[in-house]
Amino acid sequence: MRFLVCTFVMFATSFVYGQSGPSQESPDETITDSTAQSSKPVSFGSTGLVLSTKDGSYELTAHGYIQGDDRLFFDSPSGEVYDKFLFRRIRPNFEGTVFHVLDFRFMPDFGQNNPQIQDAYVELNVLRAAKPRVGKFKTPIGLEVLKSDRDLVFAERSMASDLVPLRELGAQIAGSLLGDDTATYALGYFNGTPDGSNGAFTQWRDSREGVMRIFARPFAKVAPRALGQLGAGIAGSLGAESGPLPSFKTVGQSTFFKYSKTAFADGRHDRIVPQAYYYYGPAGILSEYVISSQEIQQGAVSRTLTNEAWQTTGSVMLTGEHNAYSGVRPTHAFEPQKGVRYLGAFELALRYSQVRVDPHAFTTFANPNSSAQEASEVGFGLNWYLNRYVKLTTDYEHTVFKMSSSSVTPLHNEDVLMNRVQLAF
Repeated sequence: MRFLVCTFVMFATSFVYGQSGPSQESPDETITDSTAQSSKPVSFGSTGLVLSTKDGSYELTAHGYIQGDDRLFFDSPSGEVYDKFLFRRIRPNFEGTVFHVLDFRFMPDFGQNNPQIQDAYVELNVLRAAKPRVGKFKTPIGLEVLKSDRDLVFAERSMASDLVPLRELGAQIAGSLLGDDTATYALGYFNGTPDGSNGAFTQWRDSREGVMRIFARPFAKVAPRALGQLGAGIAGSLGAESGPLPSFKTVGQSTFFKYSKTAFADGRHDRIVPQAYYYYGPAGILSEYVISSQEIQQGAVSRTLTNEAWQTTGSVMLTGEHNAYSGVRPTHAFEPQKGVRYLGAFELALRYSQVRVDPHAFTTFANPNSSAQEASEVGFGLNWYLNRYVKLTTDYEHTVFKMSSSSVTPLHNEDVLMNRVQLAF
């Protein structure tokens, strides 16, 4: 019922603000396109509220998005069944330029009753081949993590993202290797954070890591056209981590694995992530494989554990829109009074992901009776883009678990229906 009420509100909104058009959003969620901005000191349009000087040397764009979720559990790892409604993300976004060349971004998040600063950085935009950035921002490792939260195919990222960092404090240099977007790189030094974690903005940790990512779209500028949106790359990190260890969660955000309370990270932490995507017409597929190795200490016992995860996500636009990593925008907004073609855009999605914990984690570093060694998830989703500002998402997720020993009673399967109403402005 809650979701139906929210949907009705979104319908009303779509009649007022129904628009369509191509996406201007980049992989790190920045949607400002300076070439499309008005030269007026104050303007309001598809990219938000824009304040700028006449020559464009100083500019501020305000926009953001809100995601309201409803989760209905039919079963969970603990066996408890419950409904949950939450505002997953409430993110106003302020970004712009000062002195012509210094770009900045500030994005707080008030979702889940947990206010925090997600992005806060400045970037020197002088050389396209080398743009220095410093602050807190997304770590350039996971392909799915680097995709904007607004443009996710499913309500939640796959379990492969359990093994990569989200956002960290640090500095990086990124840019184009060939003068265009056919080959890009990012090289950075970060504060370090456990797998699947979001680093704190106000705390510099004892950990540290170097990160490098190279991604190429070799056919973007040449024939054949069918291969233009084929991209592949590899990312990795090398560092030293000390302190608490992460726990791993399902897509429904239920914990299925956690280390012993007395175990802690104490030493080398490495990751390697081969990744690729391919989009052609209305169809698209994205895949990555994650290997994360961490030296762990408990008492007098020390060991390097290697966890692995992978995921593949595919989607197709049933209404024929162009599918892309940077997101989807409907050809026709939801305006049914104009005819059956004006119902927005519909997207059908399928995903499989899996996490495998190093078997040597049991029984010294984790309890084999309460933590699973392996979790496998299958998800089905349907997205309805009423216009470029309103999106409705419905996902069904099924997750099964495998324990470290066949004699251990396995965790309950997780079956959850997740609905989302997203407003972007």
